[in-house]
Amino acid sequence: MSRSTINRRKVLKGSLAGGIIAASAGATHSAASPERWDREVDVVVIGSGTGLLGALVAAKAGKRVLVLEKGSAPGGNTLVSGGVFWVPNNRIMRREGLSDSREQALTYLNKLSLGQADSTLMEAFVDHGPDMADYLEQHTTMTLRVSKLMGAVADYHPEWPGSNVKGRSLEPAQPQVALAGGLLVSSLLVAVTGAGGELLTATPARQLLTATDADGQSRVVGVLAEHDGKPLRIRARTGVLLASGGFERNPTMKTHFLRGPSPYTFGATTNTGDGIHMGMALGADLRNMNEVWGMTVYTADAEANGSRTGGMSLAAQIERRNPGCIAVNRYGERFCNESADYDSSWRSYHTWQNWGDLGYRNMPAFHIFDQTYRERYALAGHSPDQPLPAWVTVADSLEQLARQLGIDPEGLRRNIDRYNHYAKLGQDPDFHRGASRYDRNDPAADQAAALAPVIKAPFYGAQVSPADLGTCGGLRVNGQAQVVNVFDQPINGLYASGNTAGVGSPGALYGGGGGTLGPALTFAYIAGRQLAKA
Repeated sequence: MSRSTINRRKVLKGSLAGGIIAASAGATHSAASPERWDREVDVVVIGSGTGLLGALVAAKAGKRVLVLEKGSAPGGNTLVSGGVFWVPNNRIMRREGLSDSREQALTYLNKLSLGQADSTLMEAFVDHGPDMADYLEQHTTMTLRVSKLMGAVADYHPEWPGSNVKGRSLEPAQPQVALAGGLLVSSLLVAVTGAGGELLTATPARQLLTATDADGQSRVVGVLAEHDGKPLRIRARTGVLLASGGFERNPTMKTHFLRGPSPYTFGATTNTGDGIHMGMALGADLRNMNEVWGMTVYTADAEANGSRTGGMSLAAQIERRNPGCIAVNRYGERFCNESADYDSSWRSYHTWQNWGDLGYRNMPAFHIFDQTYRERYALAGHSPDQPLPAWVTVADSLEQLARQLGIDPEGLRRNIDRYNHYAKLGQDPDFHRGASRYDRNDPAADQAAALAPVIKAPFYGAQVSPADLGTCGGLRVNGQAQVVNVFDQPINGLYASGNTAGVGSPGALYGGGGGTLGPALTFAYIAGRQLAKA
């Protein structure tokens, strides 16, 4: 039986504006016997988003690297992201005149984690994140800067001990690129292929292959993948990095792992938990599986466009932060600080009502606006001079609007009267909207800047829902990005990063703008270093 060969192509360029030009290598092979491999490399990386950084580090160290991508094009969730990544105590902020410290960062992360990340993960992130950012600048064409996308306040909890307000969120300094996820992916991919790495698209990994050494120790030695509908056995002499995303497109996993419903996602359609399943099959432990990167969406928009990666609009989350938009449940009650960060706001939907039929008190929920808001801001993603989508309800009175939306009319009137009374005073005793500098996005403004009454007819309303940018729980890893089994032992030859790993941010809550990509890139970098020297 002859060894199969795969023709190599390289991805040479790509951008958010122009799209990613993906290389899909053709393959000819027959089924291999257990003693034979179709391909032999040093390192296999499963997933072509932030995991590309791990591939780059290994390839630069002389390892022969093969990246497998389930989709027809590279990038995953990273491709449709803003390309911003959150890295405490980085050196890019210092050259822009900003300061930070390891101690500050760990203080902030300890509070953010809610007990869902041990100290070794937080220390690994803080200690290696700055080096990761430097490595990106040194080994790709990107120059980094403190993010301009995040505005004046980038840490989501600027009053907490250890917060640094601004400077931890970084982005590629590329003119006229609003969302730089595509630039991040293409820059990494060009660097990986330039260092000798290869990419196979439309090649899902199906199983991790293991062998037992003379001491009885099992280790991961390869991957069983699928290409053109045929099995492809790939030997990984050094190891495998799982960076294939989370389980946001797997309804069964979301039902049984998440702390509450998150029916819609911005995540890549390929993210069905494959890497997590492959690790579980080898006895890997799990962490942070109850968490997502939270978001709010307009329900009708999500129903129409949620089947596509990045198909839904961010309008609901953006618009709720503007003065004059309030969020209510079916009883007409406000239930959150509408101007707070999107990640922690996700949890507000899941208040449990423990009487009657039981259920989530704040689902369904609705955004309510008045004509003054409509004249000042976009609503449902439509500027004041554009017609609104048919799923936005318009009424001459709040009571009429409530009846059309299925909200208790008396409850809505009572709660809006209370909100209006305090909004005119520049206060929100119920949910403290505007009390944080993050709510106002301007440290010089006062609390009143986040508040405006809802008084001018006609009134507008639209149903909203919790959603996510992706899940952020997965395989338990240690500070070296090694996957750890249920007996607290590393699985030899296996590493994980990004949403395939249970690192989170680390832990439960989002630290600031780019809080997903920062830890993902850092643990990919850590894994790459381990594979480079293995």
